[in-house]
Amino acid sequence: MSKTPIPVKRSMRAIGQNLANQRKLLGLTARMVAERAGTTPPTISKLENGEGTTLEITLRVMRVLGLMDAVVAASDPFRTERGRLMMDETLPERVRVRNDD
Repeated sequence: MSKTPIPVKRSMRAIGQNLANQRKLLGLTARMVAERAGTTPPTISKLENGEGTTLEITLRVMRVLGLMDAVVAASDPFRTERGRLMMDETLPERVRVRNDD
């Protein structure tokens, strides 16, 4: 297994802290979030401590905390500058790398 890059580790910690802060702002315990997200309190703890979980669990927790839609919108490539510029172009079904040897 490859080592997690430092910028990814930092982002995991930042997102975990953001989720913990949002949970507290909403007045929810980790147990309450876990029950609503269909997971366990230790998994919530791992996520909030930046240790990571599956994408599905992360999205379930974000949904409970009211953050999922914003994350989905943030991942929309057509919200980037390049995406907006290329909006009228047709996206290829596949991307292949050519070997111009």
